[in-house]
Amino acid sequence: MLSSLHHRVRTTPWLGRVVLKSIPDLKWHINVDPVGKMAIRLRQHRLYWLRPPLLWEGFMLGALQRFIRKGDVVYDIGANIGLYSRFMVQRFGASHVYAFEPMENNRSLFAENLRIAGCTSTVSIIPCAVSNEDGTCDFQIDDLTSNSGTLDAVTHGAASQSRAQYGLPPATVRVRVARLDTLVETQELPKPDVIKLDVEGAEALALQGAKSLLSRHRPRLVIELHGADVARQVLQVLWSVGYRCFGYENDGKSYGEFTPADLNRITGLYTVHYLAASADPSDMIQPIENFSVTH
Repeated sequence: MLSSLHHRVRTTPWLGRVVLKSIPDLKWHINVDPVGKMAIRLRQHRLYWLRPPLLWEGFMLGALQRFIRKGDVVYDIGANIGLYSRFMVQRFGASHVYAFEPMENNRSLFAENLRIAGCTSTVSIIPCAVSNEDGTCDFQIDDLTSNSGTLDAVTHGAASQSRAQYGLPPATVRVRVARLDTLVETQELPKPDVIKLDVEGAEALALQGAKSLLSRHRPRLVIELHGADVARQVLQVLWSVGYRCFGYENDGKSYGEFTPADLNRITGLYTVHYLAASADPSDMIQPIENFSVTH
C-alpha cells in the first residue's frame, strides 16, 4: 500500500506537494540489517522506510564486497548520510573511508551515524563535491527525496530532478568542488584502492577530473549511473585509461562486459544503471553477485 501511494505521489505533482508537507521532517532511527541503527529524517530520507532500505543496493554493495580488500582505502563519493561508508568499514574491511558529501544537513546526520556505529576514527567526512575543476560551484539540491543534489553543470540552472518533478523551482547552494587528481597530487588525501561513485549525473565530470589518478593508481570502481548520455561518457573515459567495464543492462536483465560496440544500444535512462570497472581482468573472472544480508 505504501509503495502504491508513493508512486501516485511521485507522478502527481500537486498531490506530491500536499503529501510531502504532511510528513514531519523529524529525525528518526531505523535498523538497517546488517549494519544496525541509523539516523534519518522522515521526509527527506523516506525511502528508508517506504521500502526495504537495501532494495536497490544489491549490485553496488555486491561489487564493493568483491572489490574491497582488508586494509583498503576507499573513497565514498556522494556519501549522503553514510549507509555505504558504514558497510565499507563494518562489513567489507576497509581501513579508512574518505566520504565526500557537499550538503551540510547530510553531514550532521552522517556524523551521528558514525558515532552510532563507533566508526568515527575510520571514516573522514570531506565537505566537498567532486568534478573536473577546483574551486566552488552552484549545487542544485534535492531536499525532497533523498536530500542529495547535483552540480549545476549537470542541470544547467534547472531544478534538481525531484524538485522539478513536484513542480518546484530550483534550490541552489554554493559548495566546494575539487578534482580527485588535485586532492591526491597535493597529498591532501591518500590514493584510493576503491572508489564508489554516485553523484546524480556528474559521474563523467568526476572521472574526467581523475584521469591521472586512474592511469597511475588503478583503483577499482563501483558506479551508479544517471542517464544514457552520462553512461556513454563514463564508459569512454574509462576505456581511454585502460579499464574494463562490467554491469547489468536494462535493470538487471543481462550481465556482462561493455565494449564500444554497445554504445549505440545505450539509449534509456537506466539502460546501464550500475557499473563495476577495473584495470585488472582478474577482478572480473566471476559475475558480480548482488549483496545479500545472509552473506
